[in-house]
Amino acid sequence: MKILIGTVTAANKDYCWLDFKKQLTALQELGHDVLIVDNSDKIVNRPPFKTIHYTKGVELRNKFFKINKQNKSKDNYLTIVTKDCMNILRDEFLKGDYTHLFVLESDVFLDKDFKSLDRLVELNADVANFTYPMKLKRNNGALSLCVQSTNTLGEARMITPEESKTLLNQGVKVLNIDVHNDKTLTHCGYGCTLIKRKVLEKIEFKAIKTSNGMTPFPDSMFHTEVNQNNFHNVLDTDYIPYHCNINNETEDYIKIIQIQNGTTRKQRRDAKRNNKKSQKRR
Repeated sequence: MKILIGTVTAANKDYCWLDFKKQLTALQELGHDVLIVDNSDKIVNRPPFKTIHYTKGVELRNKFFKINKQNKSKDNYLTIVTKDCMNILRDEFLKGDYTHLFVLESDVFLDKDFKSLDRLVELNADVANFTYPMKLKRNNGALSLCVQSTNTLGEARMITPEESKTLLNQGVKVLNIDVHNDKTLTHCGYGCTLIKRKVLEKIEFKAIKTSNGMTPFPDSMFHTEVNQNNFHNVLDTDYIPYHCNINNETEDYIKIIQIQNGTTRKQRRDAKRNNKKSQKRR
C-alpha cells in the first residue's frame, strides 16, 4: 500500500497554514508522499512539499464576473478552479505507483497519531470518507455536517443541523444505500477522503451544469459518478475531524488579504470605471 496525500489550497487558507504544515510534515514522516496544488492569485511556495501552482484563477474570476453580470447569473468560478486542481492531483497520482489518494483539505485536521487515517484504510472501501462540521448562512450559524441526502421525490439537500446531530456516532454508512431521517445519504465533502486507484483510473473530477441550471461543486459530481460506476462508497460517522473554517475564518482572512494588498477588487473596478469617465470628460 502506498498513499499520496493530496491537498488543494490557496492564500485564503493561510490563517491555519503553519499548523497544517506540521500535520503534513508528520504524515510525511510516516512515509507518505505529499502533493500540494496551490491556486493563490500570486505564486506561493510551500517547502518542503512538492507544490504545483494553478495560475488560471484570476482569469476565470474575471471571466465569470462578466458572464454573471451580463446574464444576471450566479455561477461560481471556484467550481472550475476546484475541478481543475483536483484533476491535477489525480493526474500526478496516476503517474506514480500509488494505491490510494488521500484528499485532505488544508483546513481539516486529524488526530495527532493519525489513527483516523488507519481507520479509513481498514474500511477497505473503494472510497472512504469522514465528514466535518460547517456553518451555513441558511442555518443561521447552527452547525451542520457536510453531507447531502435525497428524499423520496429525488430532491437533494444538505442535511439539517438537527439531522447532523442524529447522524453522529451511527457507525459506517454506505452512501446511496443507507437512509437517515427517511432520506438516502448520497454525498459528502471530500475534504477527508481516501480513494482507491481503480476509482481514479475510471473517474475524473467534473463540473457540469445540472438540469436545474446549477453547477454543483466537484465533490458532488464525484460521488454521483462513484455511485454510477458501482464503487463501494462509505461514510464513517464515528469520527469527526476538526474543521478550522468552522466560523468562516476563510472569509475573514480574505478581508485581511485585501487590506494588506491595499485595495479590494471592487475598489480596483471602481477606480478603473472612474478613470474611464475622467478620460471621456477630457
